Amino acid sequence: MHLIKKYANRKLYHTNRKQYITLDGIARLVQDGDAVRILDNETGDDITASILAQVVLQARGRSAPQLPTMLLTGMIQFGGDTLSNLRRTLFDSLGGTYLIEIEIGRRIDSLVGDQKISTDDAIRWRQLLLSSEFAESAKTRMADPQVDVPSRNDVARLNSQVDALASIIEQILKKQ
Repeated sequence: MHLIKKYANRKLYHTNRKQYITLDGIARLVQDGDAVRILDNETGDDITASILAQVVLQARGRSAPQLPTMLLTGMIQFGGDTLSNLRRTLFDSLGGTYLIEIEIGRRIDSLVGDQKISTDDAIRWRQLLLSSEFAESAKTRMADPQVDVPSRNDVARLNSQVDALASIIEQILKKQ
């Protein structure tokens, strides 16, 4: 493990190598898969997370668009329970509710197109599933630290499993 100390003059000292190191140097260590631990020299506090956050923000500033202002503002405003608030802020800033509404609408339209539900049923389902009460429930669940947010691969795998199940159900219904 690479031990780095931050001095009062804001310089970072790599104790293993006995030389000063920059944020870029720390980024290279992490990119190489090396573990780093950064301590405040005066207090002995572990400040690894805050220094790594600086590394991320510095790297993004040079190579990619900045993090959305809404995301950063939300993180600062919510404070407190950072992980659950980060989930909520990410969900909101990435248009999570909008994406869910689009997907629900797409699936309802597909069911109507396949004549599995009537147009009247589709209207009723839209009203039920896209109500503001339903959207607030989704936001609350996203903020819950016990809720695991699925990855894109998880969602793709789940979609393919649902499609496979739908196909099996259709075959069963045709046989009856």
